[in-house]
Amino acid sequence: MEKVNTNTSNNYQKLNINGNQNVYQVSANSTLNKDEVEKVKYADKIEINEKNDNIINVKKAHDAFKEACSEFGTVQTSMGGSSDMSYYYNTVVEIMKSRGIPVSTFVLDGQNNSNFLDFIDKVKDFAKELSISNPNFLPDGFSNFCDLFKDKLTQYGCR
Repeated sequence: MEKVNTNTSNNYQKLNINGNQNVYQVSANSTLNKDEVEKVKYADKIEINEKNDNIINVKKAHDAFKEACSEFGTVQTSMGGSSDMSYYYNTVVEIMKSRGIPVSTFVLDGQNNSNFLDFIDKVKDFAKELSISNPNFLPDGFSNFCDLFKDKLTQYGCR
């Protein structure tokens, strides 16, 4: 059993994490011995045993999305500022959602549609239609961003 100290709002709480990863508070009067402190201090990895493929896929997709946004860089907004493509991507997804189109999101609840490879094609097609009815609503490179995001999804092994 490992013990962990944490400082929360200037109140010191001692927490134990057992082998099943359950966390519970330890009495404020208990102390850690030197060996226990060394175990905590020099721990170099955390093992996560996640069995929900949806959650794993969403996490990978989010990492791919962040990398695509970073790699694509910033674009000029209509208000004269700049933003990465996450602003435009999320706007398109919200419009799709408001029109009753099922969307894939980065929510890690294991309940949402997490088939991002098919979904990014739908986003790209929807954005093309949106650009016809609303010229200059999206930046010129949005379609290229969707292609980059799809490449990153493939690299990360997402479905």
